[in-house]
Amino acid sequence: MLFTNRLNTEQLTAVKQLIKIVQQSDGTARTPYLSNMLNFDHELPTFFLSYEGEQLVGLLTVYADEPDDVELAILVHPEFRRQGIATDLLNAFYRETADFSLAAPNFWTERAFLDKHPDFPAQWNLVADEETDIWLTREREPYLAKTRTDVQMCQAEEALLHAIAQFQSQTFDNDYQLSLRYAKEALQDEDSWLYVLLKENQVIASCTVDLSSDYNYLYGLAVLENYRGQGYGTYLVQQLVNELLSKNDKPFQIAVEDDNISAKRLYEKIGFVQQTQIIYLKPAKEE
Repeated sequence: MLFTNRLNTEQLTAVKQLIKIVQQSDGTARTPYLSNMLNFDHELPTFFLSYEGEQLVGLLTVYADEPDDVELAILVHPEFRRQGIATDLLNAFYRETADFSLAAPNFWTERAFLDKHPDFPAQWNLVADEETDIWLTREREPYLAKTRTDVQMCQAEEALLHAIAQFQSQTFDNDYQLSLRYAKEALQDEDSWLYVLLKENQVIASCTVDLSSDYNYLYGLAVLENYRGQGYGTYLVQQLVNELLSKNDKPFQIAVEDDNISAKRLYEKIGFVQQTQIIYLKPAKEE
């Protein structure tokens, strides 16, 4: 068993290979977040690795942007399941993070996995949360959208940090300092690109791209309230996709809450197709 707050090149290669094996076996599609940049404490152990000899056979990842909001993912090689690896990973997580005063963690999995392993939640004394997410994907096809002259899309720079933090604080109803931290971390993370839409030098929309997986994963898409319903969010996504086509060879992913019907329809309208449903599991309440 090994744990770290940052994967080195060799570990990252092994982790990505394990993820591919698990996804091919289970029919799943979401890749865990492979950076610790958004965790509230960068010293928090984030990746727990279980080996059989030199082969990586188990992985636990930790996403905790606040101590009371902890989300875990556990993946075990199909040929090494039912050997206690997942339990050992979870015990190691509890042991090594005991000094960080974390709340009880939740877990994420996918509908495809639960369809094959319906007894899993009960075996771990977990129950499914009512809220679920849909992840959608789009292949590397450019948009033919016309360039708007009233706005400008650009990659965020340090000079825009305070404007971005102000925008995100207002849009996501976050504390300003927390929004500023997120914006700074997005700029500092080598696997993250933050883009904004400017109108008359004001930030009216933003979206972040996570590059740590085999996809360009778009998240945190938001538009200032006064500018919603005017096509700015759609325009930002389309321009962002076209921009990224020239930067790497990855397809695209985006996530949306399952009950956000209008957003799902919007993404489908601009060419994204449903890929997987994310299920969140939480500890069952003791009776």
